[in-house]
Amino acid sequence: MKLQEEKIKIIEEIRSLDNAIRGSIYELKGKCGKPNCYCAKTQRRHKSLMLSFSYKGKTKLVPIKKEQIADIKARMKDYKQLKAAIDELVRINAELLRSEEGGSSHDREPKHLPG
Repeated sequence: MKLQEEKIKIIEEIRSLDNAIRGSIYELKGKCGKPNCYCAKTQRRHKSLMLSFSYKGKTKLVPIKKEQIADIKARMKDYKQLKAAIDELVRINAELLRSEEGGSSHDREPKHLPG
């Protein structure tokens, strides 16, 4: 397959992965702060599911529902595919650049070095 055809295929793959999400799912346990709640009187804690990801160097937390876990995991898998597709696009672009340099080197003017 030609490089341009590979590039088109990769770009189509990237477009198809527009719901990708990066991060980790974890369970957060904590107290709610209400004085009459069981969490204030016992060692039991409230549990919350969170999606954690970093954005511009800061960790962001998004509360999620148990029912969303399967969908979020699928989107996390899409993120891995998206990252691999971008890496492949970069490789293809580098090869295309190399082939442009090799094919047009005769057309360039020679560089003159000082001195």
